Amino acid sequence: MTLPAQARLSTLSREITALTERLTGVGETAVLRSLDAMQTAGMTMPQAIEPKKILAVYLYALSGVPGFGLSTATMKLIRGDYAANPNVLLGAIPKPPVLAALAKAEALNLRAELARKREMVAVLTTVGADNRRSAASRSRVRALLERFRKAHAAEKQEESGLRPDSNTSAAKFTPCICEEGFHAA
Repeated sequence: MTLPAQARLSTLSREITALTERLTGVGETAVLRSLDAMQTAGMTMPQAIEPKKILAVYLYALSGVPGFGLSTATMKLIRGDYAANPNVLLGAIPKPPVLAALAKAEALNLRAELARKREMVAVLTTVGADNRRSAASRSRVRALLERFRKAHAAEKQEESGLRPDSNTSAAKFTPCICEEGFHAA
């Protein structure tokens, strides 16, 4: 593996770690912070849930939901960015399943980015390109290269005044520049 590839692999590894941390499930403190932020912004709690069970219900609904998604959804709810969503009432904290769906949707781009970076790591760590090509393919390329080299050498010999079929090799050819012009010595 080349040095730039190793550096890129190291960078990707750090980025994957950071993305994985951002996509970890929320804990009780994150849920409390989200609910508190929405209440502080003047949003009301759903009336159908008993006040004593609110935290337990939200924790259950948001278990496994990425913290990044919850914080982004909370921020967008407070700003009113979900006004077009029929499941969201402005001025009210969404019901637990709706909040979970919003948070998961906000984390989709981050999940896609994580998948892309993991694919890039897989590509960088695969075996070199030579091992992936078949022997027949390599022999065809070698034959093409040999034909090109012969044609190129013949072309160069014609340019220098030698016939390509002459027995004079390029190693024995020494040019002489004199009054008569350029010719073999």
